[in-house]
Parts: sequence; C-alpha cells; structure tokens
Amino acid sequence: MTDADKKKEDAAAPAAAAKKADPAPAAAAPKHPPVEASARRLERLFGGGPAPASSSKSKSNAAAAAAAAAPQLVQPAKILKRWLGSSSGAAKAATLADIASCAERCLDPAGACATGRELLMGLASAEERAAVLKALEKDDGDEKKKKEGGEMEESKPEAMEEDKEESPVYLAKAGREVEAWLLSLAARIHWRAGNAQSAHDWSQKGLNVLDAHLSECSASGGDSGALYPLLARLLRYRSLALESLPAAKRTALVASQRPELAGRHTTAVLRRDADVSATVINVMLRDLLDADQVEQAQKLLSNANFPTETASNNQLIRYLYYSGRVQALRLEYTRAYGNLGQALRKAPANAGLGFRIATQRLLVVVQLLMGEVPDRSVFFGEGMRAELRPYLEIAQAVRRGDLAVFHETVSARAARLRADGTYTLISRLAHSVVKAGLRRLKASYSRISLDDVAKRLGLPTATSAEFVVAKAVRDGVIDATIDHEGGYVRSHDLVDVYATSEPSEAFHRRIAYCLTTHNDAVRAMRYTPDAYKRQLEASRGLGRRGRSDDDKTDEEKAKEIEEELDEDY
Repeated sequence: MTDADKKKEDAAAPAAAAKKADPAPAAAAPKHPPVEASARRLERLFGGGPAPASSSKSKSNAAAAAAAAAPQLVQPAKILKRWLGSSSGAAKAATLADIASCAERCLDPAGACATGRELLMGLASAEERAAVLKALEKDDGDEKKKKEGGEMEESKPEAMEEDKEESPVYLAKAGREVEAWLLSLAARIHWRAGNAQSAHDWSQKGLNVLDAHLSECSASGGDSGALYPLLARLLRYRSLALESLPAAKRTALVASQRPELAGRHTTAVLRRDADVSATVINVMLRDLLDADQVEQAQKLLSNANFPTETASNNQLIRYLYYSGRVQALRLEYTRAYGNLGQALRKAPANAGLGFRIATQRLLVVVQLLMGEVPDRSVFFGEGMRAELRPYLEIAQAVRRGDLAVFHETVSARAARLRADGTYTLISRLAHSVVKAGLRRLKASYSRISLDDVAKRLGLPTATSAEFVVAKAVRDGVIDATIDHEGGYVRSHDLVDVYATSEPSEAFHRRIAYCLTTHNDAVRAMRYTPDAYKRQLEASRGLGRRGRSDDDKTDEEKAKEIEEELDEDY
C-alpha cells in the first residue's frame, strides 16, 4: 500500500466515525385527519401528551388518577375558547365519517367518554371510518412521491403495516371536551343539512352527556370550567334546530324547555359563567319574540342582568338586537334606535351579512317611526341592495307624505314584510306619513282648503282631513289655524326660534347632562380619609411628630393650643 493510499484511509476514518456517531433521524410526527388533529392539539394545550391506550378499566382508572394528580390549568375555559376559534376551519369541513373516526381513535372506550364514543361511532359504518384514514394515507403517499421521486415506494408497505400494528392513543386530559365538541359538530352538520329533528336530538344527547360530566365533576370536586362554553354552544344549536321544527311540535317543546333554561341561567349566574348566562338569555328572548310574547320578553330584560363586560361579542350584539326589537314593539323608539345602532356597529364587517341586514331593516323602520328619514346610502350597502329595496320604497312614500302611495306599497310588499317580522311596526307609519305630508303642505301653502288636504294626503273626506289637521296642530306638528266655516287651513308665519323658549330648554338639557355626568364621576371616586395628608408626609420624609409648625393643619394647631391650656390649669 502506497503512502497516498494510507493518507486517504486516515482521512476517511474520522468521517466514518462521525457518521456512526450521528443519531438516527427522528421519525416524522404521525399525521391525522383534520378533526382528529384538532382534538389532539387540544390535548397538548391542556398539558397532556401521547400515552398508550388503556386496555382495561384498571388502566383507565390509573390514567384518570394521574390526570387528577397533575397540576390544573388556571383558565381552561379561556384556552378552550381560543382553540374553538382556531379549529373553525376543521369544524366547517368536517363530515359525519370524520367525527365518527375521531371518536373511535381519540375517546377511551373504558373511560368516562364511553357513552359519547358509542353515540358518535354510530354516525358512520366501520367501512366509512376506515375510508377516512385510507384517504389520508393516500394523500401522504402522493405527497411523498412528489417530494422524493418514488424512493419511498419500497418502504411504504412496511410503514403501513407498522401503523396498523400500533394501538390508538386515547386522550387523557381533553377527552370530555373533545366528546362534547364532536357532539356539537354532529348537531351542526344535521342542522345545516336541513334535518332539524336529528339536529335537535343530537343537541339533546350532547346536553345529557355534558350534564352527566358536570354532575360527576361536582361530586368529585374536579374542574369543569372548560365544559361550559361547549354547553352554551349545544344550547344554541338546540334553539336553532327547534325553530325549524313544525309549529305544533315546536310549541310543546319550547314550553317544556323554558323551566330548564331558567334553571340553567340561575346556575350560570351563581357560578359567574358569562357564556351560558348570555346564551340562555338570548335563547329565551328569541323564543319569546317568535311567540309574540313581548311583555314576557320585557320582564326578562328588566329582571335578568346580561354580562355585558364578560360576554362574547357575538352574544352581546344578539342581545342588543333582541332588546332593540322588544323596545321598538313597546313604542320605546329612542332606546331601540340606540341599541340597534350599537349592535350594527359592533357586528363584524366581513361576516354575518344576514344579521347586519336584519338589524339594518329594523333600524330603518325605527328611524321612520321617530319621524326621521334615513340617508339614501343606507339602502345601498354591500350585499344589502336587494334586501332593503322594499324599505327604500316605503321610506320614499313616507317622505312624500302620500298616504295612498304608502298603503299601495305596503300592500304590495306585505308578504315580504311579514316574513321579515316588521309588518306590525310598519303599519304604525301611517301617522308619520300624514305628519310628513302636512309639513310639506304647510311649507308650500299659507292657505289651503280641507278638500285639497284630503286629496293630497289620500284621505277619504274633508271631515277626516279636518280631524287629522286638528290633531297635528294639537301635537305641535304644524303651527296653523283651522277655519271651520271657510273650510280651509291657514298656516302661521315662521316665528324666530330664538324668540321662543326652545333654545333655553335645549341649553338646560345639556347643562343638566353635564352636571349629572360630573356628579356620577364624583360618586364613583373613593378616597380614604386624610389620604392626601399621609401622601404629603411621605413625600416630604417627615413623620407626624417631626413636622414643623408650618406643615401642621389649622385643626392640629388648635388642638395643641387646647392641650397647652389644659396643662396650664
């Protein structure tokens, strides 16, 4: 062997040793279907990790004891709500087979989630559940072929056999939450498919399973905080499914569920649970409004305190919409206008188009009832032009002040207005149409006969016009005088508004508002007695005894003089 060959061997020896010392490449993390991947991500967020599945009840009890001994999360409900938001994509694309496959592979058949697992696995057959995994394996294989150019073809059957031999890994810490989430997804899929009865049944099954878990946690002293957002979600889905049922069946179910909802609200208030409390209030308000029980809805609004500061934004805008609708039906138009406007401002701009349309429709009607004409741009919002077309025609009729055109427009759009739930409110606009017409006539004519008033306003006779004008004069809508003998109306000249008491009244209202705001702010401040004195002493570095005479207050000086006089005598 030559010297050159020896040098090559000596140079190759360290490289070979380095190759032997290098650790083997880590195995790639197993891929799961989207629903299962979301469930396992929640397990990791709750502090759990991959653990072998329990094959008997003794192992299941040991795993439960270990989970109970582990440190509890500070805010599991907050973690769960964030996870629900990030898992919305997987939930939207989920199918019944995906849900059944996830329940089979994630929920322990010998654990606390056995009941929900059995229910969810019944959503799809064994072949459909296996097809979910086969589709995932096929996609993974195609992706590997594209990346590695077919190098993994020989090792792929062996890898598949290894995967088949591996036992499933069940969830140890997030099992109950994932079970409730899957049940809510099943109810949602049935409801979106138009099967209201199945959606209602699955929602009720989910509520029964959750109630059992909550009772178990209450008896054992465990933490159940993460289950309450899912309980609120199931209550919401049950309410939506209930609305799609036949009227006769829906009425009986709603009447039987109201005591249950009242009890759930009481429990939520005692637990300070904002999610369930807000959801139950909105569900009850929606049911009462659908049943036209406006007074009962008003009693609920006045007696139940909605968690405005802690409730989610979606529940808050629903509450503002329902409260505005109740107040509009009870002639409280100013409060209704404020609540509806706030709901429209808080609604998301890139989602919830149906909610924004419903709120805008009601807001337009309330604004017309207040005697105002909405801005024309309101009716031409993105995606709202076709839906708000009937209300634009009604607003134009109100602005013209022609009662005949108004009645014709309402009659032509009656079916649509009844479907929107605004027909009752729009039927009250006839008086507003008359007032608008009288204002236009008063601005155009200094003197007009009652026959012409009846003709222009679409009233049947001059006598009806006389009564309408008399009521408008009494209410202060117009400033005019009726000549009964001559049969005409004479409008008065425009009086300088600054010569009346209206400016002083407006100024008084503004000053009263400012004073009320100032007094409320002062009452809200809480100061301990003489707190500023102690703060001043601390800043100067002086004690109570070491202060100079200039730093003492008048009360302290007077007290010292009295003590000196007492000592002298």
